[in-house]
Amino acid sequence: MTKVKRISRRIKNLAKREAQSYWRNLPIMEKSVLFESYSGNGMLCHPEAIFRYMLERPEYSDFKFTWVLNDIHRYESITRDFESYSNVSFVKYGSIEYHRKLSISKYLVNNVSFPAPFVKRDGQVYLNTWHGVPLKKMGFDIAGRPEDAKNIVRNFLAADYLLSSSPAMTDTMYSKAFKLQGIYEGQILEEGNPRTDRQQANAQPELEFRTLMDKNGVRVDDRKIILYAPTWKGESYFSPHNDAASLKGLIANIEEGIDSTKYQVLLKAHQVVSAAVSEDADLKDYLIPNSIPTNVALGATSLLVTDYSSIFYDFLSTGRPVVFYIPDIDDYRRYRDLYVDPGDLPGRVTNSAAGLVEAINLDLAAEKNDSRITDAYEQSRQKYVPYDDGRSTERVTNAVFGRGEARTIRLSGNDKQKILLYAGGLIPNGITTSALNLLDNIDYSRFDVTVLCPFNAQSAKQHIYAQINPNARVLFRFGTFTSGYLDNVLRLRVLKYGNDSLIAKLPSQKKLWETEWRRCFGNAKFDHMIDFSGYTAFWGMLFLHGPESKKSIWLHNDLAADALRSVEGDTPLKDGLYSTFSIYRKFDNLVSVSQGLNEINRLSLAKWAPRSNFSWASNTVNEEKIRQMAVLNDSSASTSHELDRHHRSMMMGDLVQRLIDPGRPALKEIATPVDLGVPFFTFFSAGRLSPEKNHIRLVRAFARVHKRFPATRLVIAGDGPLKKLIRQEIVSLGLTESVKLVGHIKNPYQLMSLSDAFVLSSDYEGQPMVLLEALVLGVPVITTSFGSVKGALPKDVGRIVAPTVDDLAAGMMTQIESDGEVVDFDVVSYNKRAVAEFEQILLR
Repeated sequence: MTKVKRISRRIKNLAKREAQSYWRNLPIMEKSVLFESYSGNGMLCHPEAIFRYMLERPEYSDFKFTWVLNDIHRYESITRDFESYSNVSFVKYGSIEYHRKLSISKYLVNNVSFPAPFVKRDGQVYLNTWHGVPLKKMGFDIAGRPEDAKNIVRNFLAADYLLSSSPAMTDTMYSKAFKLQGIYEGQILEEGNPRTDRQQANAQPELEFRTLMDKNGVRVDDRKIILYAPTWKGESYFSPHNDAASLKGLIANIEEGIDSTKYQVLLKAHQVVSAAVSEDADLKDYLIPNSIPTNVALGATSLLVTDYSSIFYDFLSTGRPVVFYIPDIDDYRRYRDLYVDPGDLPGRVTNSAAGLVEAINLDLAAEKNDSRITDAYEQSRQKYVPYDDGRSTERVTNAVFGRGEARTIRLSGNDKQKILLYAGGLIPNGITTSALNLLDNIDYSRFDVTVLCPFNAQSAKQHIYAQINPNARVLFRFGTFTSGYLDNVLRLRVLKYGNDSLIAKLPSQKKLWETEWRRCFGNAKFDHMIDFSGYTAFWGMLFLHGPESKKSIWLHNDLAADALRSVEGDTPLKDGLYSTFSIYRKFDNLVSVSQGLNEINRLSLAKWAPRSNFSWASNTVNEEKIRQMAVLNDSSASTSHELDRHHRSMMMGDLVQRLIDPGRPALKEIATPVDLGVPFFTFFSAGRLSPEKNHIRLVRAFARVHKRFPATRLVIAGDGPLKKLIRQEIVSLGLTESVKLVGHIKNPYQLMSLSDAFVLSSDYEGQPMVLLEALVLGVPVITTSFGSVKGALPKDVGRIVAPTVDDLAAGMMTQIESDGEVVDFDVVSYNKRAVAEFEQILLR
């Protein structure tokens, strides 16, 4: 992108945000409704049903209606149909006018989600109808992909009403798949599917369907219709793909196998791929245009063929047969899966083209009276669409617009304490590990936990998202503030210089943060909000502008020292931490990760908050995960402790060389001790290569150890700003063969388990997770006596030395001489105590 284009885009974005900020201060237009379906991809689904109902009723004659379309020209036939209605208008999705209407319309109706800038204003009423009973796995039920649900959950939390077809849909989708149980504050309307009203016999769907098809240039005669309606099967909603050739082949097979004088085959493609399919000339005479409502087509259909599409739930109210063609069920289950077992589907199921033709002919011949199929059909109808009786639209509309009552459900109530936890930036460091461990140790029978993450599309971050305990729901912050340029400039100054400035007290700043809270969390409320990272003021500021709750910030280090940490004359953390310190007094708890660290922070940060606000809760560890990741893939042994010293030495050397030279082949066989000679004693250290870790001291201490014990080596894992300086020190001491820098590695536990001792040489720390992780693996630890070492290690476990080169070297040599000692670490008792400390914070 050229510089001119970048500047132009930036100016447009700034102008849009200024306009949005202005519109949010305008009065809301009473009796105005904005309708949107599938991000403007037609006038479709439940919103269309509600719109048409209101348009025809005299009690809504003074309402103004706006429809969102993503291409006004493409849907010209729709706009022409309503040219004579002075109270109906159309806006293009994403346009300036779109955002204006989104900001000032009283009622908002959508079947998917509004985009990231959307914030529901006080006084607006938001109905999210969704677009179908779930057959495919949804939301957090899709394993390892919590980010896929990020904008949908955000919209749900903002909605005043969510539409459900039945108690089964409420439970499967809203309560469980999107984990709204406990935090959704609105109402769920269990009143059926408004769009299915249009396919009832009294609505004359066959006549309407043929009329609409004729208008779109597709000939439909008097033959009965067999409708093929496959779902979209792309793994990314934003990269749809469809095999037109296979569609043509399947339709040809069906036509050859049926009595085509009586039956006509038509195709209804998923709305996401309809435009792509319409470009294929061979499918033109079969394709139902996207502008024609699906339910009008269903009302005219005699037999439905589908696969994993929930369209069949709509069709159940007709009482006509469904055939399920699922040749790729195994592949589909691998990446998406279903809520209903294929054997329980309400119709004949086949996985071959020949079987499909046979199933269609059996149903067409009225041989569908098989009791299993009949029972399954009726059971599905009663379970998932019991209220599709032709009056769903009336009941839903009256409930939302205050003209009647409806079956409503609330999900917010439960006895669990609701926690919102910001887990940090989820970079590979000790804070991220601590957060993930805590989430694995929380008692989810007592606590309802929401994890807040800043969204990042990088695959490495998505890998970490997938590691978050599935019992917790995950919410993402993405997009940005909707306020104007000046307010955002002032916001950045507050974040840089602290909350004590006069700028921070401006009413516009308060409104800016409150609006951002609602943009991210809608109407959700929490009992306790935790900034588990604690290194920037942003998240704390956001929490301070949410609903009333207890609030805590975690302190993972000697933060006064961290603020002054210098890297090549720069203090990169100073502004961010001092700004964070400025909001400390507004938090109920300032939680250090060990008792010793709490004593340090309470003294060094006393000017920022009263002593009573300071407390501690030790980090937990995940024993099972550490042991699993430490398994040696190149060995028949499950852990390094099942290998003798010679084997461990050789495997450590091999693994280090492969990390340094990824192209080097892995060790295939373990040599016998006689082949190895004298084994190395390996010291291992892992951590960021930054000043407070003092790796220079470690390298110098090792130089003395190596001089006395030549069969020794030091392996250092990690990356950071001092890497070059540490490498220079290694070279200057002549240690290039015995000290290895292997960089940052995702899984340090194999190296750790193969080492003979773990060494930490820090000047200051919080509660280093690496010490606990080494102890879990039975590896002895040696650490300098940094200020918060009290509580960082279990009592009487580990070797603690003074923070000097001489003392560290002496401790390492003593460890060599004590080789073979057994590490006594009761991780179960430790975790139980750490969890109790965390829970005590919640009760303060």
